[in-house]
Amino acid sequence: MNAAEPARCMRLTVDAEPARLADIRRFVDEVGTVAALRSERLFDLKVAVSEACANAVEHSGGNHAPLHICAWFHSDRLIFEISDSGDFRLPGAERRGQAGTRGLGLPLMAALMDELRIQKTPGGGTSVSLCVRLT
Repeated sequence: MNAAEPARCMRLTVDAEPARLADIRRFVDEVGTVAALRSERLFDLKVAVSEACANAVEHSGGNHAPLHICAWFHSDRLIFEISDSGDFRLPGAERRGQAGTRGLGLPLMAALMDELRIQKTPGGGTSVSLCVRLT
């Protein structure tokens, strides 16, 4: 794909429940194959997307609302966008001290990806974008 071509997207929509995380990991494998990612980068991407989706499942309010995953193919990067209807909140200092191993997902995603963006979506919900450079 050259720079003049519009980005294309592979999509997956699942209920926000733990049982669907395996389907999401298979989807990441499929996308990684299409993008010809090296195995190390595919592993990093799978961990980061899994963490973002697990957070969405946990914070969706238990209503199993749809979780939308889109893998955008650009000429120089691959961007996974995970959107849900949950309310994103940064972990508070008091919860970090009590949680032990809780609250490590955001630093992990940031360490594994070339770019991480989190934003509230209009009408409620959260969108997480994870970027891997292809060059």
